[in-house]
Amino acid sequence: MIEARGKVVNCCETLAEKAKEAGITGNIAANITAIAENAKKQQLVVPVVGAFSAGKSTLINNLLGEKKLPTDVTPETSLATELRFSPENTLVAVKDNGATERYNVDEIKALSAKAKDYCYAQLFLNNKKLQEIEPLVLVDMPGFDSPLDLHNKAIMAYLDRGCYYVVLSSVEEGNITKSLERRLDEISGFNRDFSFFLSKANLRPEDSVNSLVTYYQNQLMDKYGNGKKVVPFGETTDEVMKCLKTIDVNAVFLKLYRDILLTVGNDIISNINYQVSSSKKDAKKLRAAINEMANSKEKLRKKMDSDLDDMRRRYSGTFINEIIADVSHALDDSLDELVSIAMSGNQDRLSRHLNEIARSALTSSINQNLDNINQQISIDLSESLKELDAVMKDIDLDGNYIKNITDKVGNALKVVDDLLVMVDTLGKTPAAATIASSTTVKVGIKAVGGALALSPIPIIGQIIGIILMFLPEIIGGIMKSSQEAKAKEMMRSKLSGEVFPGIKRQIRDKIPTVLQEHITAMIQNVKVQFELQMKNQEEAINTQIAQEGTKASEKEAMQQKLESILSDVQSLTNQIMGWGK
Repeated sequence: MIEARGKVVNCCETLAEKAKEAGITGNIAANITAIAENAKKQQLVVPVVGAFSAGKSTLINNLLGEKKLPTDVTPETSLATELRFSPENTLVAVKDNGATERYNVDEIKALSAKAKDYCYAQLFLNNKKLQEIEPLVLVDMPGFDSPLDLHNKAIMAYLDRGCYYVVLSSVEEGNITKSLERRLDEISGFNRDFSFFLSKANLRPEDSVNSLVTYYQNQLMDKYGNGKKVVPFGETTDEVMKCLKTIDVNAVFLKLYRDILLTVGNDIISNINYQVSSSKKDAKKLRAAINEMANSKEKLRKKMDSDLDDMRRRYSGTFINEIIADVSHALDDSLDELVSIAMSGNQDRLSRHLNEIARSALTSSINQNLDNINQQISIDLSESLKELDAVMKDIDLDGNYIKNITDKVGNALKVVDDLLVMVDTLGKTPAAATIASSTTVKVGIKAVGGALALSPIPIIGQIIGIILMFLPEIIGGIMKSSQEAKAKEMMRSKLSGEVFPGIKRQIRDKIPTVLQEHITAMIQNVKVQFELQMKNQEEAINTQIAQEGTKASEKEAMQQKLESILSDVQSLTNQIMGWGK
């Protein structure tokens, strides 16, 4: 067991105990339970990414010390494969719906031939090297040249699940290709770290390899500014194994839970502070605050009912315009690359690169815009709380209620999304369903692994699917023309004047329904989070109203107890703040 796993679970148990001592139940208690259950099952997945010829399967076979992964597969038969230690050898293929089929380990090549029928595979091996790197789970990812459906399926499945990445580039490539750069952008967009390796170093003289290492490191510095070290390797993989063994799995694990537990801890602190403040207020005024909270929830509901269509159109319109602008910019920046590919006459390769550029731009754009839209929705709905703001100020419970609760909602929304992303969605863990139900979000959005799909990944996948559907139609005529004209300027004109507008037109014409459905869920989720935050405060105030008539000495003793609990929780949150740093 990862030491950090126990630390997170123990932290949850302590927070649950302190919440119980303070009389806190409801959604805070449910969230603590959900986080603890999630931590017990959380896996540390390390995808190995690179071009089709970068040597990923060969690298993993060398790490294992035995050839278990086929290295002579074609792009069409490449299947994302997880490698896990187990006393017994077995091969499990997982379908899109979560159903599994078992194979013998020596049937892996036959399984690869049916790659399109599965989402990913799990190879369980009684292998010492896999045991040495536990709890890390290596994933042999399909190369960049895999067919679009397999390629996107693997990327969407593992993009958000990877806690760390092993990135390969071959000395034969000579630089960080545009495809690899886009993959690194996606990894960075999810705030994940990676190690960079230069494979097939045995094919070049040492001085040539050293020059390439320097060149790659400069490329990474220019793009990411992180001084990332590039490690070459040839037939031996000692350096790669050394890197895997030096990954601080405890720091990686704790970082995953840092913000989530800080939010829960701060919710407990907020509840206790409300209890302490309420204990000094007139019970009649406290009841007025409770009544206004009930009225505010009703106003939130009415505002949503009356303004939902307007908000949905307004926010989705902004969303679409931003997406189109970002995709357009990415396509324009890649025009020279695409012209070169189009001139080769390889339509499949052109489709892959157009898809890759669009997916990378979508990932970045949607990640950035979701937070902004959530904030806009929060501000919009917070207008319903103006009267509650005045009541809270009047009884001196909260001098800046609307701003404080809006900030809490914004933070809670981010944490809920982060927790859904952390869930092993492919394994359909119950924790995700627990969290989703604890936020009481009941909307018609497709679920991933039982969790409400408010994270960026499902919507990116849906939009990519729409674009892919029309790519052959969009680029079909251009390849024929290229064979006749063979003129780069004409190809540039056709790409920028026909293909790019076609992609943008499909985004504008076909995805509003997808976006509006997603934004409806976002609006509902914001409303729910406002209600949950008010319920937390309402619970604290009601606890004190129930103490009406209690002897002064007993009240004082309870206040001292609350302040002691508060001190303990604050101390714990201070410790959590240092996690993953």
